[in-house]
Amino acid sequence: MSFRPTMTQLQGLPYEIAECYGKPHIGCYYASDSVKSHKRKDGVHCLCCGMPATNAHHNPPLSRGHSFSLVTSKEIYVLKPALFALCGSGTTGCHNGFHGGARYKAEWIWLSDEYAEMWWNGELLDTCAPHSKELYCFGYWRITDKLRGTSFEVSV
Repeated sequence: MSFRPTMTQLQGLPYEIAECYGKPHIGCYYASDSVKSHKRKDGVHCLCCGMPATNAHHNPPLSRGHSFSLVTSKEIYVLKPALFALCGSGTTGCHNGFHGGARYKAEWIWLSDEYAEMWWNGELLDTCAPHSKELYCFGYWRITDKLRGTSFEVSV
């Protein structure tokens, strides 16, 4: 991928962090407009190990920002972090593996530069709501396990 948004669009965030806002949730959802209203769907399993999920992880973590304003020529889209169903808490299980970047890393990967550019100029958000599963038509999550040196893709 060669497309990168402008420094102005990134608003001081690294691309890899800013790219995660507004992308599809995995096994979770927001119950209201509040970023603290995160809920797990019933009966979901941990994204990483398959155990019953006990928590919802904000990706990127809330310490990186509760929202990100995607500024386009037409509109400003206020995007929230994606949510992942995980086992454990922020200090145990797979949820702990995401905090501090110790074990797991999640990246949103666009299928083409064209789709990335359509997101950053707001065209995709004109047809797909933030966090919509329809976004999987244009990209996917890559989860990397840094301890094992492996990764897997989530596209549904």
